[in-house]
Formats: sequence, C-alpha cells, structure tokens
Amino acid sequence: MIDLEGGTVEVYDSSSSSYTMSVRVLAQTLVHLLPTSVQTPFRVWVFDSGLGVQTDSYNCGIYVLLAFEMFCGAEPLGYVDKKTLQCLRYRYLRMCL
Repeated sequence: MIDLEGGTVEVYDSSSSSYTMSVRVLAQTLVHLLPTSVQTPFRVWVFDSGLGVQTDSYNCGIYVLLAFEMFCGAEPLGYVDKKTLQCLRYRYLRMCL
C-alpha cells in the first residue's frame, strides 16, 4: 500500500511468512518505478494490522481487505476469530452483488 503524501510504502502479509523480507526488498525496488512527479523519498515498512495471523489457506483476501480498510483509516478490529471471518466473508460478498 502506498501513501504518496506520507512517503511510505507498507507491505502486508496475513500469514507472517518468511517471504515478508523478500517482498519488502521488492517494494523498495518498485518505489523507483513511481512517476517522476512523485518527489517524496519513500520508506518501506511492514504493516502490522493487529488482526492476528492467518492460519488457513482461504481467508487471505479477507485479511488483505481488512488491512486495506485500516490503511485507509477504518477503525481496527483487533484479533479476528473464525466467527468474525465468516461474517466478514458474507459482508464482502454482499458488497460485490
């Protein structure tokens, strides 16, 4: 997620995997591909959502959507349990219909 005004790039990994550092390095490389009209020097951070670690293989999108909402200023939910994830899947599905 890129904040052009704040000069930050935040990398999020819902499963807190060992790939986070590799993705951070990639993000630092991609910052140099931003348009020249963006003058601010960027810092790359790992985004800590406080949502907990994804423990399954099918809720990744829900965690990413929640993290993006928080990045955009939504109130943090804190740790999410299975019941909350089920409600959120339904919530996002309804947004698509």
